[in-house]
Amino acid sequence: MTEATLGRRERKKEETRRRIFDAAIKLFTDKGFEATTVDEIAAAADVAKGTFFNYFPRKEDIVHFLFEEWTAMGESILAESHRSAEDRLVDMFAEAAASFGETRELAGAVARFSLQQMCAPDPYVAQTHRRHDQIFDAIWQQGVERGEFRADMDPKQARGVLGSVFVGAATWWVGSHGGHVDPDALRYTLPEVIRLNVRAVFDGLRARGKRS
Repeated sequence: MTEATLGRRERKKEETRRRIFDAAIKLFTDKGFEATTVDEIAAAADVAKGTFFNYFPRKEDIVHFLFEEWTAMGESILAESHRSAEDRLVDMFAEAAASFGETRELAGAVARFSLQQMCAPDPYVAQTHRRHDQIFDAIWQQGVERGEFRADMDPKQARGVLGSVFVGAATWWVGSHGGHVDPDALRYTLPEVIRLNVRAVFDGLRARGKRS
């Protein structure tokens, strides 16, 4: 088998995977995560049910694809070294939220999946999380070297602070009390909420005398 044939085959597989993912996200948005069935996703993507399972062993595994999207997004933001580190880190969190924040039900499903992986991560997700951490740390270090951030704050601590704010803000936006959503949350999109909250944290992380 030639290299060109292998390349075409891999591209075809990636196109099929993307088509299934896109169909699933649309259905999750229209019907909700729990109400959407694998049969419906396969039909919308125009693939056999068995083909779906070849790419995603469970419906929940579709969320894995989001982690890959976040990695690619993070790599792109890391390369934008001409921009401030603060702006890039805010974008990382806000754009991650935008990828699953079209509906509260889908956002809730992603949040539950993420919490589950924090408690019992599978190797794939753990590996992807490590790369996300590396991207964050690299941008953070650039900010420290430029005098944007406090030099006494370890990047792991900064990740913990911002990650907690991200999860807390997303949980508030989704609605955590018996499905009740705070009326104030209805005024914002999830990326807007994330931007507002993450920006607020940087007042404490910013180097003394440094102002945005």
